[in-house]
Amino acid sequence: MTAPERLAALDAALAVLACPVCLASFTREGTALACASGHAFDVARQGYAALATGATVPGDTAPMVRDRVAFLAGGHYAAVSTAVAEAVPAGVRWVADLASGPGTYLAAVLDARPEARGIAIDVSSAAARAAAGVHPRAAAATADLRRRVPLAGGGVDAALVVFGPRDGAELDRVLAPGGAVVVVVPEPEHLEQLRAPFGTLGVAPDKERRLAERMAPLRLEDQRVVRETRLLPPEDVARAVLMGPSGHHLDAERVRAEAAGLGPLEVTVAVRVSRFRRAAVGAPSAAPA
Repeated sequence: MTAPERLAALDAALAVLACPVCLASFTREGTALACASGHAFDVARQGYAALATGATVPGDTAPMVRDRVAFLAGGHYAAVSTAVAEAVPAGVRWVADLASGPGTYLAAVLDARPEARGIAIDVSSAAARAAAGVHPRAAAATADLRRRVPLAGGGVDAALVVFGPRDGAELDRVLAPGGAVVVVVPEPEHLEQLRAPFGTLGVAPDKERRLAERMAPLRLEDQRVVRETRLLPPEDVARAVLMGPSGHHLDAERVRAEAAGLGPLEVTVAVRVSRFRRAAVGAPSAAPA
């Protein structure tokens, strides 16, 4: 996408973006976004809105994002992208991808839902740079999602949270009545073959229970497990390790050397794709206890 096309996508997204300080709406003035309360934020030259001032969590680094883009381009999570796109209801107008990374899943949704536009939001500026050009109908912004989602109340019809932090109350705020959230979490055996050789993190056994607790007051509507085996070449074994949280503290050259020594490796891709709903107007968000 050209720079004018990225700015046009960002201008369209001002319909749903909101100030992370006061939640007022934005107008763009050249290379800055300003709200009615006087808070102003830069628009980066790559076309994304830089709203993550004072972020409290480290975002993915540029090398981590490059590894993720290359790994996903290999099609290893294609079944996950398909499941995410299928879980988004038809007829949505705005889709927010929260903790979006490079926006790959948002692009899959927008390809499947040609009537929709999207906004990718991540704390990482490197991720936002990639997401800003991921699809002609997608804009991008940085924000600390653990503080607040910079979206207007009731502004989006659907949200994606793929391997990202989840706050049901905040999602309930930004979703339109009847809106949906598609959440992807790893199953216990996800990428388990990487744990012994590289020391990557395992999955907590009570993750499903904790997900339901964190998503309240949204109600679980549907879920499915995507599970398959993928044969990864050494370069993608290394990327799978380095694109995740381990990429913050492992030596990349050592990981690539160890992966080359292992050769092609069969790994398990196993995730749970769940769809939660916000209550329609006049209906309770969750069944009474």
